[in-house]
Amino acid sequence: MEMPVPCSKCGEWVELNSTRESELNKGKMLCLECYSTDDSVKDKIEEIKDIQLMLDNNDPEVRGDRRGWKRKINELKQEIIELGYDPEEYLY
Repeated sequence: MEMPVPCSKCGEWVELNSTRESELNKGKMLCLECYSTDDSVKDKIEEIKDIQLMLDNNDPEVRGDRRGWKRKINELKQEIIELGYDPEEYLY
């Protein structure tokens, strides 16, 4: 017998076997749509961390265009905000 549960993000009731655990907030079960958004945010967070690490280490790839890379970080943060998440919660 199926067991309906609410999605931790949107509150929509879905079958338990149709949920996935959030990669960002362990223990929270998400419907497939919210999981897809959560996964996209996770990828953007990882990209920001990678860019910041390159900037911190002054990698050859970022030399000469540090402002461009910092602008990319800000764009990614804005995309995360538009998806309904707080980037600062996952970055620091």
